[in-house]
Amino acid sequence: MSTMNLGDLEKGDLILVRWTDASDVKGTIAEHEARPDIHVKDWGLYLGVSGKKRRFLLIGKDVVEVQNEWGVTRIPLELIEEVVVLMPREQVIRCIAEIQILARRIRTRRYRRERIA
Repeated sequence: MSTMNLGDLEKGDLILVRWTDASDVKGTIAEHEARPDIHVKDWGLYLGVSGKKRRFLLIGKDVVEVQNEWGVTRIPLELIEEVVVLMPREQVIRCIAEIQILARRIRTRRYRRERIA
């Protein structure tokens, strides 16, 4: 395992990302003032960085084999504290064949929000 800069990552690397998110914890005002954030670890396959106005790191969590459609976590770059490579692409590719096509544009699954009347 080694800590990496985003520029050193290769699509398909298995990574662990430590980042800070807003909390949704119930507590007293004093508790919220003291610790308004929460520390998160996400791991999965590095799929790249996307976005124009705001930039997000994309981590692949699963893939639909037939459609090559990826489920992803999107993490705002400014909230990332550390990125650790758990396993390089060359080792991961032996287990997950879909990584071979990550040089091309990938499709991410989109979720639709239902409007509540």
